[in-house]
Amino acid sequence: MEEIIYLEPDEEITSVIDKMKQAKSNRLALVVPREATILQSIVNLKLLAREAANSGKEISLITADKIGRNLAAQIGLTVYDSIKDRRPIFQPPAPTPGAEEIIEIDMTPKKSEPEPSLKGLRVHHFQAAKSSFPQPSPAPKAKPWQPPKIRTHIPWPNLGKVIWPMLIVVLLLILIGGYLTLPKVEVKIRVKAENFEKQQGVQISSSEPTNIDQGIFSGNLIELTGEKEEKFPATGKKNLGGKATGILTLYNYWDSSAQSFAKGTKFSSSSKTFLSLTSVSIPGTSIKGGNIVPGTTTVEIEAENPGEDYNVKAGRFTIIGLPAEQQEKIYGQSNKDLTGGFSKEVTVVSQSDYDKGKDKLSDELSDDLKKQLAAKTQDLEVLDKAITMETTEIKASANVDAEANDFTLKISQKLKVIVFDREAFNRFVIKVLEKQLPDDKMVTLGAEDMISPAEIQPQYDQGILNLKLNITAKISSRVDTEKVKKDLLG
Repeated sequence: MEEIIYLEPDEEITSVIDKMKQAKSNRLALVVPREATILQSIVNLKLLAREAANSGKEISLITADKIGRNLAAQIGLTVYDSIKDRRPIFQPPAPTPGAEEIIEIDMTPKKSEPEPSLKGLRVHHFQAAKSSFPQPSPAPKAKPWQPPKIRTHIPWPNLGKVIWPMLIVVLLLILIGGYLTLPKVEVKIRVKAENFEKQQGVQISSSEPTNIDQGIFSGNLIELTGEKEEKFPATGKKNLGGKATGILTLYNYWDSSAQSFAKGTKFSSSSKTFLSLTSVSIPGTSIKGGNIVPGTTTVEIEAENPGEDYNVKAGRFTIIGLPAEQQEKIYGQSNKDLTGGFSKEVTVVSQSDYDKGKDKLSDELSDDLKKQLAAKTQDLEVLDKAITMETTEIKASANVDAEANDFTLKISQKLKVIVFDREAFNRFVIKVLEKQLPDDKMVTLGAEDMISPAEIQPQYDQGILNLKLNITAKISSRVDTEKVKKDLLG
């Protein structure tokens, strides 16, 4: 049955014919409810069969209505008891009726029966006597109309589409039935075992095949890349004003040796720090006319920070870094007030702003890449400590200490990890251990035993993941399971 059409109980014959004509398939099965209108009259079924023949449709009825099945069988329709039935209840030997049907009515007058005799007397009826006039010959009996034979074309390709799935379903049902009905037994074998603990080094490689002798297990190297961009506010403050400058005269009352000072030497006055702009050497002291004459020189200085607070008055400057006793003998003196210092505070990108933005984007991007990894490796083992995250690029719209109210930070990262099949890996480790034991011993994992990594060393540039494993297992005599199966069979 190529196409199934379900009918309503009160559906009229005209509606059924329309559905039949609109159907795409040439083989139709009409599912008719009990006591449906179409089954109440054989005329409806004859009309349906005639329209099906005219439309080139091959129809069959599926109904549980016994009367309807009988009527359908009388006019030559194929009848099924239910959709699940493989064989029809009735299969017509000939095709369904054609477009027209001649109903024969026998108009021949019936002959009257002779009446029984009364008391041995014979009664003669004159009206029953033969007439002397010639009687007309009876009309020839009309032959019933025979529908034309229709050569049925069997659509073998379409049948194949139906038959093969049905055969597969039947085969599966047979296998399931056999599995459920055939005898089977589950055998648990208990052997005497000893606890076994060991550290074992193995290597998971993305390029080498599994090799038990060399302790190499085959895994897959996965690389994922991603990038994230976000705008952050700048919270740093910086004084971009001018720095105060001036000229110092340096004095050396300490000794007769010259005192040298490098560029950037710090001088202090009024709790403010200033830096020398050049290197300088102060000549040693000398005695003239019985008086000590200090060595002197000049140097230009600049305030450490901008601001008007650095515009200090003329006075003495201490050289920071000299011992206290030398600071009294070696010092600087300004003859004029320092000038040029003023304040201009602006918002800048601080190092803290930059670090917070970088950490936030890095954490979010790492989480995204790990989610992608989890979706890609649902059935594989991923060791968290085996995951490497590399920041490949960082771009900022403003550098640290640059004037800005906000800045945009963009970060790119690459995730690398070697993943593997955990069950296959455990079997591999057991085989590696068994290579170190006598042939009559075997290693098994109990309910509380485990194989866990103690050290993880990724070398993904070589496609290698080095592991040192902590192993707890059981050692027992080897059991030949195939032999046990053969001994138990039957």
